[in-house]
Amino acid sequence: MTKVNPDFLGFLGAPAQRALFHELGITKLEDLSRYSKQDLLRLHGFGPSSLPKLESELRKLGIQLKT
Repeated sequence: MTKVNPDFLGFLGAPAQRALFHELGITKLEDLSRYSKQDLLRLHGFGPSSLPKLESELRKLGIQLKT
């Protein structure tokens, strides 16, 4: 399997990175504002432990998930 780890997703584990990068085509954190927490949790490889890490990084940049 190819290692993903784009710099902007490096704070997440490999399964969560793959889910966001390959399944959703996320190329920058701003892209995540189109998705809700529920959307992300439905992805194979993106689990509940990834969500707080992601939300913390998004908050630092003033980005919010879709409500």
